[in-house]
Amino acid sequence: MKTRRMVSAIAASVVAAAAISVSASATLAVAENPNEALSSNSGMWMRKLHTLSEGIDCGINCLDIGSVKFRVTPVSVADFEEGAIGGAIVMSSGPSLSADHNWPMANFWGVYDEEHELYGRESEDDAGSGNPIHLVTEGDYIYSITLNIDDSNCVMEDAYADDGSYVQVAFQEWGGELFTDIKVLSLDVYDKSGNLMISFDENGNTTDAPAAASAPAADTAAPAADTAAPATGDVAAATDSSKGSPDTGIGDVAAVAGIAIAAAGALIIAAKKK
Repeated sequence: MKTRRMVSAIAASVVAAAAISVSASATLAVAENPNEALSSNSGMWMRKLHTLSEGIDCGINCLDIGSVKFRVTPVSVADFEEGAIGGAIVMSSGPSLSADHNWPMANFWGVYDEEHELYGRESEDDAGSGNPIHLVTEGDYIYSITLNIDDSNCVMEDAYADDGSYVQVAFQEWGGELFTDIKVLSLDVYDKSGNLMISFDENGNTTDAPAAASAPAADTAAPAADTAAPATGDVAAATDSSKGSPDTGIGDVAAVAGIAIAAAGALIIAAKKK
């Protein structure tokens, strides 16, 4: 089985990841009343947009997604002295086992907020070495972060192919003593022309779905309502307490790689702050 071979190949990484997760301290705030299509735990906020096996369909053609934007805020302003936030945004689709599309992560860290004298990054535009995206001040202690979709992380056509198909968007938080507890406020999904397709609140509930963006892809099967109960089996429970594990059945493998990248990010932040 392909998944088993993948797990065996990174057994050493699993051990390292376990050690990192034990030492981590900063967390994401867990959604209080999560939608059944939302997986929310201390390391990851993930909204499923489409899964045939669970009958989830948020009513948009995921093949047309051009970008996604999260808004976040620190749980405690008093603990946000350094503007230290670190993690990744993920657009994940399948059932292709291609690592490029199952769990492609775009890393980020550090808030630059002159009004509150928070300098987690060196400048307003600098995302730091190796970070393709960064947080932008959008309000009073409210920060947005946008992931543009390209060939490396676009939704694959087989995401509408069979019962194993899925499309999901995730916000991961790396944790660690240097970081601050944060909360996801919203997720916006835009098409390739920059038009809003759909928005979700902190619990993963739809708050805005323009009619022009509501038509599903032509080749989709007719799924059940978005409120269908999560399937059992390979899909993890929505309130799983483990940090950063996507619930696609193969996502756990990708999450391990993400934690390893997190360690590198934490070290760079530590170097900047000394």
